Amino acid sequence: MPDPLKPDRLKTELLADLGYASPQSEALAILDASPYSNPRKTRISEAKREPVAQLLATRLFRVCQRGDCQARAAELADGRIPVTATGPAACEICGGAAAGQALAAMRAACAQAGWTRICIVGGSPKTRREIRQTTPPPPELRLIDGTIARSAGQARIDLAWAHHVVLWGGTQLDHKVSNLYMPAANSSTVVKRGVQGLWAHLAEAARRAGRQARD
Repeated sequence: MPDPLKPDRLKTELLADLGYASPQSEALAILDASPYSNPRKTRISEAKREPVAQLLATRLFRVCQRGDCQARAAELADGRIPVTATGPAACEICGGAAAGQALAAMRAACAQAGWTRICIVGGSPKTRREIRQTTPPPPELRLIDGTIARSAGQARIDLAWAHHVVLWGGTQLDHKVSNLYMPAANSSTVVKRGVQGLWAHLAEAARRAGRQARD
């Protein structure tokens, strides 16, 4: 039942809140072709915000007007359609420089926890290539293709090598691969697709490990 405290709002307003700049034609077309929207109406329930955000994130790639972000959009979109973001903060490449800040915070937290080796399982080939090109140690990163079958022995080697293993959910990650790592005490799962979310998750995991070690 709709929440009376959250009245329906214009679709264009919701899309702007989600980071999609005008004219929003691609986003509106995808939305109106989905079960979440009536194409004859201009408004949509606020309760549909999360599923709409997830749907659009699988099809569209928000990019700000910065020249370097525009130049890299086609390479990094991973099959999604590049569309104009409402600003740098909504850009999936620079994130208003937030990704760089998240990386710095992750490195600091890992150093505090004594983590020098991280294993990342999943992600697209383009994302893994981007991480390799832009993220030199520390910490040392081992990137595992989540679509290629691994043996239990290979997974045990990864788990023994890494101070922490991150399973990158919501990306190209098969269950047969993730299940090899999931029961381990030094593994965790992040559901955000972007690199910024990955770094933020790792930073929090390292801080939590540091607190537990001190208690």
